[in-house]
Amino acid sequence: MKKIPSVLAGFVILALGLFLFFNGSTGEDSQTPKPAPSLIDGNEQSESVIGDYSSVTQDEFDQLSQEQQDKMLEQFVLDFWEKELGLAETDAEENNLSLEIFARPYMHTLTEREYLQLSPEDRERADAEIDKNMREIRSYCMGIVAEAESLMADKDCLTAEAYLVYLLEMGRELGANKEGLVFTRALGVGGRRAALRALVRLYTLTGNNSGVQMAKELLSEEDEEMVEIRAAAKQREANP
Repeated sequence: MKKIPSVLAGFVILALGLFLFFNGSTGEDSQTPKPAPSLIDGNEQSESVIGDYSSVTQDEFDQLSQEQQDKMLEQFVLDFWEKELGLAETDAEENNLSLEIFARPYMHTLTEREYLQLSPEDRERADAEIDKNMREIRSYCMGIVAEAESLMADKDCLTAEAYLVYLLEMGRELGANKEGLVFTRALGVGGRRAALRALVRLYTLTGNNSGVQMAKELLSEEDEEMVEIRAAAKQREANP
């Protein structure tokens, strides 16, 4: 369903179109047209004219019977609303994708577009698995950060850095597909942010100023990535 402003604009366009349809310009053009040879020759031709109202002139319209004029206006209004509000009947089920055609885990194989094409039932099934997988991955990421922090406390900064770089790459892999699920991409951003924040602390501890600067710059890029993800999330909300 279109938003209210679009619908109101449609009303204005419709009203203006009907006004111009029934009213010619002022002056000579507005004079009553002289009788002309009949436009209609039998019912078959009449139906053809009504169906192709876009090519009918004002004079030709005036020569139609009242019944034919009513039919033409009715067809015009029906066509308008069909285009404006999408009232044409469609079989939504035929456009749905089956969850069975996708490999598992779904959080890695489904794109956002494909997810929106699933039936409500398949979405629920996918959501249940995706939620479970995301909780497991989030817990795993937090465990990596905790282990790195412990290594930093023990002054084993080299091993701690290796752990955090691994987490950073893992986050990049999760968000590699820009067409992927919003949830998966957001999880990737979360993992990368956690790794980069820990790297800032690590490089600060070791006096690696260039490393600190690099990690902070990458964190800024993650903020830009989140803007894109939020836009994709809004699109999902618009297609419940």
